This record gives sequence, C-alpha cells and structure tokens, in this order.
Amino acid sequence: MRATMLVFGSVAGLVLAGCTEVPRGAADRAEEECRAEARAEGFRQIRADAASTGIGDTVLVRMEAVRDGRDYRGTCTFDRSSRRVRLEMERTGDDGALVQRAREACREEAIDRGYEVRGTSDVRRVGDTVRMNLELRRRGRTFEGYCRYEGRRADLEIR
Repeated sequence: MRATMLVFGSVAGLVLAGCTEVPRGAADRAEEECRAEARAEGFRQIRADAASTGIGDTVLVRMEAVRDGRDYRGTCTFDRSSRRVRLEMERTGDDGALVQRAREACREEAIDRGYEVRGTSDVRRVGDTVRMNLELRRRGRTFEGYCRYEGRRADLEIR
C-alpha cells in the first residue's frame, strides 16, 4: 500500500510539474538528432538514451561519446517543436592527472635549466602527449618555452 502511494505520488508530481510521457517515435527522433549534432561536433562511438519523460516538447537525451581519444559524458536537449538541439558534454577520466604530471615535469625541466617559470598556457592533449607553452624568465629577460610531455618525459624547447 505504501509503495503504491509512493508511485502514485511520484507520477502525480511529474504530471503537475509539466512532465509528460515521450512517445517512442519522438524519443527515437531526439536520439537521432542528438547523434547527428554530436557527430558534427567531432564525437564518435556515440551512445544515446532518450529519457522516457519530457517537459512540454523538450526531450532529454543522455549521451556518452569519444572525441580525440577522450571519453565524454553529458546531455542533449531536443525541442520537438523547433527541432533545435543543445548538446552539453564534459570530459571524463584521468585527463586532469596526466596534465598535472606534464605541467610539473615541464616546470622541473625549466628550473633545471636555470629558468624561473612564470606560467603555463595553451595546454593541449593529443592522445598520450601533452603540449604546452611556458612563460620563462632568466637574468631579467623573458623567454617563451614549448614543452612536450610524453612517456613520463618532458622535452623543453626555448624560443
């Protein structure tokens, strides 16, 4: 009895909030449109799962995909009346740890060569390689460094 009341209350709450059951055809169309948008944004190995409920003409699609060898997870919102798609994806996995290791290794390499590191910018990851620019200083002069981190090794080029 308590479980029935809970289910009934949940369904009533969704109806009152404007949520409606999304027809299977509309969910399929939303998944198709969201996959197309993800492909256009450079994503591959795309998995899409439309929610069984929506708000008005809006269908929410959960997404997982890969771009440039990195995993992404997010949502796609498809408006059935305007046929507009809004894709919101964010990177998952251990990219932060790799970038942090690369930043530290590049900083240590610059210090070992006698430079003061003032900052890093343009950090890019390509597969297992991280590349970045460094702002360096030595004896009152400013230099620009380019560092490539791969295989736990930093290679620094001073410009």
